[in-house]
Parts: sequence; C-alpha cells; structure tokens
Amino acid sequence: MTGTVVILVAILGAWMLACAIQGYRVRPMGFVGVLLVGLALNMLWMALHLDARPLEGHALMAQAALTLYGLCAFGAGWLVGRVVRQFRASRVDDTTS
Repeated sequence: MTGTVVILVAILGAWMLACAIQGYRVRPMGFVGVLLVGLALNMLWMALHLDARPLEGHALMAQAALTLYGLCAFGAGWLVGRVVRQFRASRVDDTTS
C-alpha cells in the first residue's frame, strides 16, 4: 500500500468514528454536519487530485458509497449507545455494605 492510500484510509476511519460518536450520542443534526463535511472533502479530493467532474457517474457513486458508510457508522454508534444505556439502566446496585 502506498502512503497516500494509508492516509486516506485513516481519514475515512476517523470520519466514520465521528459519525459513530454522533450516533452514540443520538445527535442527528451533528451527524448531518459531519456527513456534509465528509462529502465536501471527498468531492474536493476527487475533483483536485483525480480530475473527476462533480456530476460524473463514478464520482456520484463514490459520494453515495460515502453516504452509506456514514449511515452505517451512525447506526452502529446508535446501537452501541442504546445497549450501553439499557445496561446502565438495568444495573443492580449493591446496597449491602
């Protein structure tokens, strides 16, 4: 793998983590903000470095894939947050001291 690919995968992972954190905290508007920033940066990358036109089929498919990655990360964060909240709510306190 080249250094550029490693950097891009790391950025994608950090962006997906940001989406998951928004899901964990159940903040849909925060997720929309993170999603729009990610889509804008992805389009900027494709336009400047890959010479893609914004309405080209491959560029639109990449944007759709990025949107689905974000939605899946948001959903996974929401699910983990829900499990954690239910676990904390059902915890039995030890009162025999």
